Amino acid sequence: MPPFLQPAFRSALRINWFERQRDFFVRQVFADFFHLMRSFQELYQSYCHCRTTQRGEACCLLISSGRNGRCSIWDQLSVMVGTELEKGPLWLLRDLCQHIWPEPQLEDSLIEWLLGSIFHEAVKLKEDVHILNSYGSAAFWSSSGPAPASRLTRIIDRKGLIRRVAVDVMRQMEQLALLFGQASNMLRIMLPALSGNALLVRFLVEHEDMVDELWGEELASVFQDMFSSPGQGFCAAGKSYMNGQWHTRALVMYRRALELDCGCGEAVGKIVELQQLIQVTGGCLGAA
Repeated sequence: MPPFLQPAFRSALRINWFERQRDFFVRQVFADFFHLMRSFQELYQSYCHCRTTQRGEACCLLISSGRNGRCSIWDQLSVMVGTELEKGPLWLLRDLCQHIWPEPQLEDSLIEWLLGSIFHEAVKLKEDVHILNSYGSAAFWSSSGPAPASRLTRIIDRKGLIRRVAVDVMRQMEQLALLFGQASNMLRIMLPALSGNALLVRFLVEHEDMVDELWGEELASVFQDMFSSPGQGFCAAGKSYMNGQWHTRALVMYRRALELDCGCGEAVGKIVELQQLIQVTGGCLGAA
């Protein structure tokens, strides 16, 4: 192969490999978002604690609540966002979505836009919380008493600037809450179009409690929307486990399908087949 073709050939190989693994990466988007949503909920609780520890003007509560509370917010943001040298889960998820949905005109790429917006809002929030940590308290209070006003302090309204930063922090936190909610709804809306992704179906089964927590729905209701009936969703999970020789897990899925749809012929047949397989193998395959 001519040398000038080698970079293009390598790039084509990477694209083809990524497309073959697409189901895995889409499943990873949901998994990463589920965990990020929990992290943001903890962050928002820290923010609410900062605002409610004392009484006073709303934006000033972030300043007067104490540096420890604000540092907790900054630490949580630092873990979520990370740095260019050590990217955090939000940064990595944003990058992953850009690879999966690179075309802006595609409807599915809305989730990439939403997560990109969350990332940029979180970066700005992290910078503003750092300003409050570094300069907020000093602008309002001094442990040694009022300092003589310098020429610079007479020109610049330090308290006014810090108040504006505190207002920005409040706005950004509420904007993040809104964007996380919209991204969550977008992922939920995308599910019916992803019903053929067996890895994603299995992920939903394995994190049923998080499905209920995030969307306020039972898994059977989600499968009803993804498939023509909830039983078919559990059959899809059972088939995937069975193909991977996870016989015990597959049996559990087909039994759940039969509970929801007593006339499901696939579930009846597979339950008999799996019971025989487990009896022959002694439960050695797929027992975990």
